[in-house]
Amino acid sequence: MLAVGFAGIALGAETGSPGIARVYLQGGQVLVEARFPASAEVRLRRLRPHAGSGEGRELAPDWHRSGGSATASLTRLDGKADIAFCRFQLVDHSSGTRLGQARWVDNVESAARHANPFPVDRGIKGLQCIEDIDDALRLGIKQAALNVTLDQLVDWRATSGRFSRPVDGGAVYFHAGYVAHIDSQLKRLTDVGVANSLIIYNRIPGSRSGSPLVHPGSDLAKSPFHVGAFNLATEEGVRAYRGAIEFLAQRYSDPEDSHGLAKRFIIGNELQSHWHWYNLGEMPRRQVVEEYHKALRVAHLAAHGIHPGIELYISLDHHWSAQMGGNPFRGMPGRYFIETLNTIVKAAGNFDWHVAFHPYPENLFDPRTWEDSEATASFDTKKITFKNIQILPAFLRQKRFLLNGKPRRVILSEQGFHSADGVRGESDQAAAYAYAYYRVRHTAGIDAFILHRHVDHPGEGGLRLGLRRRRNGGERQIYEVFRRADTAEWADAFRFALPVIGADAWPEILPDPTDQGN
Repeated sequence: MLAVGFAGIALGAETGSPGIARVYLQGGQVLVEARFPASAEVRLRRLRPHAGSGEGRELAPDWHRSGGSATASLTRLDGKADIAFCRFQLVDHSSGTRLGQARWVDNVESAARHANPFPVDRGIKGLQCIEDIDDALRLGIKQAALNVTLDQLVDWRATSGRFSRPVDGGAVYFHAGYVAHIDSQLKRLTDVGVANSLIIYNRIPGSRSGSPLVHPGSDLAKSPFHVGAFNLATEEGVRAYRGAIEFLAQRYSDPEDSHGLAKRFIIGNELQSHWHWYNLGEMPRRQVVEEYHKALRVAHLAAHGIHPGIELYISLDHHWSAQMGGNPFRGMPGRYFIETLNTIVKAAGNFDWHVAFHPYPENLFDPRTWEDSEATASFDTKKITFKNIQILPAFLRQKRFLLNGKPRRVILSEQGFHSADGVRGESDQAAAYAYAYYRVRHTAGIDAFILHRHVDHPGEGGLRLGLRRRRNGGERQIYEVFRRADTAEWADAFRFALPVIGADAWPEILPDPTDQGN
């Protein structure tokens, strides 16, 4: 049998271990480059995103050898299906044994339709959950993050409609009212130079009711916040998800800028705490990361096939070497998630994913983040908060995370500070923002600091995180500190915070430049 033959063959430096080395686009073709002995009888397994490793279509292509490798050329369109969204696996024809790692297309950017540059960021100061764009602009925001929920966007029951996206011979339709809502926000913000991020996530209903958006593993009865994983487990789910990402990429990178621009797509929410924010049911942690990898990979192919300047982000909360809760089937440390994802991505074909982090204080009800005891200057810290925020970009500057010699980008896409009762409540909240803004402004490698939130929300478990109060819309002390943070008046606006923090001057709160983790 061929599997035995492989074990007995000294392949040498010319061929290396058998397997696929690269998958790439060239014109209307998908080229698969592989290594295997000339005498070997192999097949090429083509797997669609939802297919398991033992499934898929087996092909016997004509291999063209050059040196120690062989290349097969496949037509990109198989009927109406785009095989650029497939992964490819080399297998031993006799035994069906997989040889090497399945790999995805790694140069989808070569087929991109848009090449227009996105506007350069004007600053890091941002806001999310904006309830009044006029007020947000008076605050001088340079960044905004907007929630986009797949269930509100995709009209999966429709067979016609104003907005649609063709996918593999079918069509995905979208709710016109929701698209108009996104347009109205993005266009207004883009026109005044705000850099926009879309937080794309998936609310789940109380029952499956035939929806292709619901992942089969989501626990509909017990999911705490009814936010689920994207469904990459079925053909219908992949079609709806891919169509949504392509639609958003096409519409919000349009060089005509008719509807506004969004250069950052955040795929999912607080992934290491998946039971709460990316529900797959109770699942082993490695499997969770593998499931998410498919969603991130398809988003990359879909978005970068339209505009290579769109940045794809994973979302993590402040748990780092610790996890939320004790159940290993409901969560994991952020460090485990990011290290495992990096390993999986590199094995299947590296691409440029980035990190959207949420460095809330270790106790969400205590804004005095400079007192956080679980945030230490170590890569093994239990949590990453504003007290040790320098650890995250330092961690990502390690060689193993680099892509083409460059580190992954970091944005802080959701974090806020509670205003407690009593005379210190508003002062502590405002001082926390001043402390956090100063530290982030002096930390290399962070592109955005987007505050959560504009106005208090009654559904956040008693947290009062707003620049404004819910009950009367009144401004808190933090409002004016936020407004002046990136102006020439910042020192006057921040001065009150120094005695609250316990510092005589702002440089005192910065870490030792040599203390960057280990």
